[in-house]
Amino acid sequence: MTTFIGRTRQREYLGTLLDYQRNPFPLVNVLNGPGCGKTSLALRVARDVAPGYPGGQLFLELSQTGLPELDVSEALFRLLLQLGLPENRIPESLPGRIEVFHAELRKPTLLLLDSVTSVSQVMELLPNRPDCGVIMTSRRSFSELEGIREMDLGSMPDDEAHALLETRIGADRVAAEPDAARRIVQLCGGLPLALHMAGAQLTKPANKRLPLSSFADRLAAERLDLLQTDNLDLRSSFSVSYQELSPQAARHFRLLSLIAVPDFGTALAMAVNGTGAAEETLAELFNTHLIEPVDRDRGRFHDLVKVFAQERAAAEDTGDEQEAAVDRALAWAVETVTHWGGHIGVDGRRSADDAAYEAALRGLDTEHRVLMALMRQAAETGRDDVPWRVVSHLAGYFEVRGDWSDWLEGAELAVESASRLTDPVALAVARHMRSWPLRQNRRLTEAIEESVAALTLLRTDPTAAVPRADVLSHLGTLYRETHRYDEAEHCLDQAAEIFRAVADPHGEGLVLRTLGHVQFWRRDLDGAETTLTRAIDLLRSVGDQAAEAWAHNNLCSVRGAQWRLAEAEHHHHEALRIFQRIEHRQGQAWAHNHLGRILRQYDRIGEAIEHNRQALELFTEIGDLYGTGWALVHLGAAGQDVEQLQKAQRIFAAMDVPEQDGLGTALLWQALFLRDSSLLEKAIGHFEVVGSLLGQGNAFRERADLERRAGRHRAAARSYDAALTFLRGAADPHGEALALLGLAKIDPTAGHAAAAEAILTRLGLNRP
Repeated sequence: MTTFIGRTRQREYLGTLLDYQRNPFPLVNVLNGPGCGKTSLALRVARDVAPGYPGGQLFLELSQTGLPELDVSEALFRLLLQLGLPENRIPESLPGRIEVFHAELRKPTLLLLDSVTSVSQVMELLPNRPDCGVIMTSRRSFSELEGIREMDLGSMPDDEAHALLETRIGADRVAAEPDAARRIVQLCGGLPLALHMAGAQLTKPANKRLPLSSFADRLAAERLDLLQTDNLDLRSSFSVSYQELSPQAARHFRLLSLIAVPDFGTALAMAVNGTGAAEETLAELFNTHLIEPVDRDRGRFHDLVKVFAQERAAAEDTGDEQEAAVDRALAWAVETVTHWGGHIGVDGRRSADDAAYEAALRGLDTEHRVLMALMRQAAETGRDDVPWRVVSHLAGYFEVRGDWSDWLEGAELAVESASRLTDPVALAVARHMRSWPLRQNRRLTEAIEESVAALTLLRTDPTAAVPRADVLSHLGTLYRETHRYDEAEHCLDQAAEIFRAVADPHGEGLVLRTLGHVQFWRRDLDGAETTLTRAIDLLRSVGDQAAEAWAHNNLCSVRGAQWRLAEAEHHHHEALRIFQRIEHRQGQAWAHNHLGRILRQYDRIGEAIEHNRQALELFTEIGDLYGTGWALVHLGAAGQDVEQLQKAQRIFAAMDVPEQDGLGTALLWQALFLRDSSLLEKAIGHFEVVGSLLGQGNAFRERADLERRAGRHRAAARSYDAALTFLRGAADPHGEALALLGLAKIDPTAGHAAAAEAILTRLGLNRP
């Protein structure tokens, strides 16, 4: 007896269904496409339940490749012979055979009806006793039969497929080349018949010493040509189902196989078909299991079935018909992303219609892998006008979902394809798109190069004012993040001027949102407050909640720096509320991070740690290293955790453009907790590189504290004076007060303590 491998869960379930004491009149259909092992499983289950059927088991194959279907009368004749009736006692008429068949079922009996093609084949074969069971195999569903229970078998899981290959070729051979064995399993797609054929090929005398890696290479190249033996042919097995299709469904099957996607929904399937009968033909393909269901209204090809379908397309469809199907699929991709992407936008340019936004987000959650695959197919087949259009409309989705890797891949395909066009705007858009994920991956030098290149391309086109302003706005962000504030303001001012000239309040609001953040980093807190308040008003007026949330987030930081806690918390809650509603995880993370830092200023340490912990989780989920670094800094500062600070330091140091302010801040807190003056000097060096007034002020104040505690009062006084210069320039009254209190300990008579008390009273803080 051949060893049966796998399907343990399915065997147990089918055995339960065939228990007539629990389920009278048990009727089961094991269904799926060709080669998935339906018959083998049914035979194994029949043996499992044999003790429960003292009347025995009857097996009948109702259809075979290349032969006519068995009609009901002949089927009954063969069943009666199995029940022991001599031929001369079997009636000639169909009604007579039906009557005798039911009469001869005197004990609980199991019928195994293999390869059933229609309900009419089996209606008269079903026993009328509640203790007789029927297990059928088919490539179709027969849900119209009353009381039937159906199991859609599907491919084998990898572990079971691996075990099946082992039984065919030997465990030692598999163990010697595990990677090649896994590749063979993958190329067979978990299809038991394909694995049996692969095993048969590998155990032929000529192949017993053939390395599995060599066979895997052949299998990848030859596929169906290699998966056949003298008695079995996978291609013929697929042909049985294919020949049952209507001409319209067969055409649809062939054309769908030409689209290089992991799965597809009804809309794409209809677009590929190009005719009005697509829903009917798609249903036919599902019913014959030539297409596997994935989810509601979605399907996919088994890899080997797809190879078969592509062979049929090459044989039956002209080159023009095949190319037209691919063109229709790519047109659907562009149309889909244009529609949905317009509701999500990029850089905050999202729809004001919440319902449309939600629908677009859900739609792209479902289709974005398909759209990525279609972009690849467009690039590979020279349809160069497609990738840049698709990625430019997917950008907002990638931004919201934090999917930087797909964004970068799509943008690089777009740049490569658009470079072959003679359209400078297309190439500019593609390079601008590439700049975004490069920025998120902290490859800032490359991101700036891409934005500058896009700007150069657009300067020659007088009609591209708004795209030019979009690039300038993004370039301003890049310059801000590399602490090149003069260049950032220059780009942002140009962008704002363009948007005002074309009466685009939306674009102006987006620019002001970033400009206010630049002013915050330059410690122009009053200017930042004014700019960000204006940005919020503009963005709210056009209904762009996502961009408004970013402006609230930036204004939260400004209010924190101004020591206006209630207003900082208000802007945090507004930002977080919007980001949560639109499922923008990166925005949520920064909202938590900013408030955590501000709460630490007020010694609300437990709350600060919780907000920074949530930020760290979100940043880690979306792979945002820059955000992760800052979350670790604030967690380490709040929890006095040097290990977290060192992790942040390593992240910042490894970036394409090292994050100097982050490095300085991480070192500053380590110096404070470890009382290590050498770390403090390194921190000052990093802050000097980026011209951080706040960082230098805090670092000099900490150095002064260390010098004062060591009794070096003259050096401490100089450091406190330097700290005051920087902290006043940074508009940090709290830091200024702490420096004055340090000076007061050196010279209690100079009035420093009173000046510090006045500042702290104005801030509503107690003296530390």
